[in-house]
Amino acid sequence: MYDYVLQYGFDNNTEKYVENIRKYLKENNIEDKERNWAPHITIDLYNCKTQEEFIKKVDNVVYNVKKIIIECKNLNDFDEKTLYIEPFNKEKLMELKLSFDNELNDYRLENRRKRIYKPHITLCTNDNIDDNLYNLAYKKFNPFIAEIRYVWIYTQDMKLIKQYELK
Repeated sequence: MYDYVLQYGFDNNTEKYVENIRKYLKENNIEDKERNWAPHITIDLYNCKTQEEFIKKVDNVVYNVKKIIIECKNLNDFDEKTLYIEPFNKEKLMELKLSFDNELNDYRLENRRKRIYKPHITLCTNDNIDDNLYNLAYKKFNPFIAEIRYVWIYTQDMKLIKQYELK
């Protein structure tokens, strides 16, 4: 378990676009085991007993972060279990991840420290991501430009405790 999840949030158009694809998949009887998060890119999961301390550390990274524009050109999956939209130009996201890791390293979950960070927008978590699911998703997916406008801090029970609006 974890105390906090840090996420990037999108502009309204991107959020609606991603939700439209998710809705289409559900309408076509695709099971989704993903929690009901708003469309986002997860930065990482953290444990910190003092909320104020954690927020202060995040403040140190976010205070000068500007809106980020990413190109989303294709779909991909993790181990045929998670279907996602893959950002094409991830350099800024990777740089920021290093900044968050440096500032929040003491709070990162141990089992996530060895993982390679792959920023993505989850569409569906399912036990069987197959060609049929890809074909359905591609009926609604076209390459698009997304604007990351927020950094969110959520608790493990999906309660938003802080939203940073990027300049």
